[in-house]
Amino acid sequence: MLRVLIAYYSKTGNTETISNAVKQALESNCEVDVLKIEMVKEYSDTLPHLNPRILFDTVLNRKPRIRSLQDMNPYDVICVGTPNWYGRIAPPVNTFIEEMTNAEGKKAIAFVSSGLGREGMASALKNRLEKKSLKVLKTLSLKLGEISESQLTEIVETATTVN
Repeated sequence: MLRVLIAYYSKTGNTETISNAVKQALESNCEVDVLKIEMVKEYSDTLPHLNPRILFDTVLNRKPRIRSLQDMNPYDVICVGTPNWYGRIAPPVNTFIEEMTNAEGKKAIAFVSSGLGREGMASALKNRLEKKSLKVLKTLSLKLGEISESQLTEIVETATTVN
């Protein structure tokens, strides 16, 4: 059976909602593991969009320490989800991508949750994954925790046709 990892970071719950929907959609066809990327020192919950540490980490491309390091070897497909912060990938996701091992040549699906949900928001995540030598099969730019049935179907079809 195809083995899929869904790795995501979520500060406000929107990316987590999407990750859970993707997991439910894939479970009937794949063995699915979910990894919530957790920071060693989490960002404060006070006004996340105005938090200076979030702003500086994001704009300056800082890579905060995370707890969830992962060997990609067991997985056929890796789904990576991130919120869009200031038009960029959330710093913990950048750290995860940089530190994951045995990912070269793996198939990937990238999704970004944002207030705008505009197409193209996932291109930075796609580029980052490709830089790590993953083959990105699908990208989705989603609006704040919303994913349609047709988008879930696309993910399932993409993930299950990798072999």
